[in-house]
Amino acid sequence: MATVDLTPFGFTATESVVYSALLRLGPATGYGVGRATRLARANAYGALEGLVSRGAAQRAAGRPAQYRPADPRALLARLAAEQGEALDRLSHALQDASHPAEPETRTVGGARAVANVMQQLVARATGSIQGIVGAELWRPTLPAWRRAATRATIDVRLAGQAADTEGESLLKGSVAAATPTVLLIDDSQLLTAAGAGEQITALWSSHPLLLTLARVALRNLA
Repeated sequence: MATVDLTPFGFTATESVVYSALLRLGPATGYGVGRATRLARANAYGALEGLVSRGAAQRAAGRPAQYRPADPRALLARLAAEQGEALDRLSHALQDASHPAEPETRTVGGARAVANVMQQLVARATGSIQGIVGAELWRPTLPAWRRAATRATIDVRLAGQAADTEGESLLKGSVAAATPTVLLIDDSQLLTAAGAGEQITALWSSHPLLLTLARVALRNLA
């Protein structure tokens, strides 16, 4: 089993190794983790306590203490929330400190990369989100949609059918599966995507002309 790299999210390399070991071993003592990872016992225990403090592991009462890994999906949701909050703080700081920015347009490719971009844009929405979202992108970005629903108006339809009904109450209906993703966020940012799997390509833009074209396209689809 490959080591899960948690370092981009503020964990140490040793904590990444130990979390990966817990996923493989299940509940284990610090001694057991040290043997499995060939780490000094002090380093293994230090990493385990670091994981506990960040919610990536739980410590059971008793002697010797046993540690179990946090459920990967729960950990992913926690990290996504933390990243969203950090980006919110950065966004507010940049707005206060910077001059009006020039319009920008960027492209990104691949299912995971596109979902990550969508999740960040959706989670930071404060006014409204309208448009179409592809079924393939709906489930992996659902935490961001739930976050957005607490402070923004969501008028979004699903292109195709989702694999399950989770989060359907946030949607306004559905359109043909072949319809590309077109999202207008806070009337100031556009995200559009087409393709499937690793062939998904997305374009993000704040250019006024592209925003106007998106508004026209969404009116025609409504």
